[in-house]
Amino acid sequence: MKDHRSMVASPDPASTLAAPPLPDAVKAAVSLPDATTTVQAIDPGLATSAAGWLKVESSALCGTDLDLYQQGLRHPTVMGHHVIGEIVSLTPVMQWSWDVEAGDRVALEEYLPCGRASCEACSKPDTYRFCPDADLWGGQRRVGMLGLHEGSGLHGGNAEYMELSTRTVLHKLPRDLEPNLAAWTQPFANAVDWVINIGGATSGARVAILGPGYHGIAAVAAARAAGAQEIVVLGRNTRTSRDRLEIAEAMGASVVVNDDAASTSAALGRHGKAAGFDVIVDTVGLGGPALQTTEHLRKLGRLVLAGLGDTPVAEVNLKTLVRGASGVVGVRGRSPQALTRAIELLAAGDTGLEYVPSIEVGLDGVNELFRTLLDRTGPSSPHVVVRPSM
Repeated sequence: MKDHRSMVASPDPASTLAAPPLPDAVKAAVSLPDATTTVQAIDPGLATSAAGWLKVESSALCGTDLDLYQQGLRHPTVMGHHVIGEIVSLTPVMQWSWDVEAGDRVALEEYLPCGRASCEACSKPDTYRFCPDADLWGGQRRVGMLGLHEGSGLHGGNAEYMELSTRTVLHKLPRDLEPNLAAWTQPFANAVDWVINIGGATSGARVAILGPGYHGIAAVAAARAAGAQEIVVLGRNTRTSRDRLEIAEAMGASVVVNDDAASTSAALGRHGKAAGFDVIVDTVGLGGPALQTTEHLRKLGRLVLAGLGDTPVAEVNLKTLVRGASGVVGVRGRSPQALTRAIELLAAGDTGLEYVPSIEVGLDGVNELFRTLLDRTGPSSPHVVVRPSM
């Protein structure tokens, strides 16, 4: 993939976009500000600045989707930001910029960075995810977050087809990568960055993961890829958590059930004993209880904070950190290098993600899916995938 900044190489790339082979009306699941979803037929001809079109293969559900949906969307929106699909048309400029052509299978990143040379984040090849325009707490120019009122409104993966713009960031996928594994591309790339690139897990490492959710299970796969000697996953004694802990066990992890967030450090210590951990990844957002686990880090170990929570931050034993030359680091999204590595690992097989059941729904099932997940009666598997072709 060429440098993403080349996305703005043409002042009007849409002007040379050939008429895409799209239906007159595209079926889409439109999520509304009142936390309901309806299936609508949308005219793709309403697009005003399309640089290409994607036939959506899958749109995997992420916890961020549920949070946004529950909090109330600003506008009617076609959600879905972990998108896999096949390019059906694109402009010559974007064919060169993305280094892809019609018929290629790709994974999209959720970020839609501005690409301006004056933007500090976009001026470097690896930090475009920090662009203020694409910030989740800022401009929110992201896949699955642009409202129905913008152009065609087909800016998310919960639709048969999706409009691509000059801001789109994408990565080519192998044609033969199994669909359910392909749908893991983005969360697995996050985990590769958090556990290996930033956490520093290497062969023989001991890794602890707080939370067996979507990214927790992906972190187990990343620890496996690093060659970790031991992987420990902490979860709760609930139906969903128990089921997910069983998945983690099938992937080769040891599991610990702990319902008291305040005792997270003690529970981890009982399992880790004197050996300690090289990497501890908090995917839940435990706040203070997660910071207290630093006492179980080995020399040069790292606590990686990947979750956001409301638990007050407790005191951290700075002596432990200094004496162990350990670190605490927050993570956000993933680097493009992590995505490349994740695709390579998925294509090579044996990530362990093949043990994770995939729950698939069509567009007609999105409203009920969201409802059951929010009231905690939905599927236990963390891998829930919307397939528009169903």
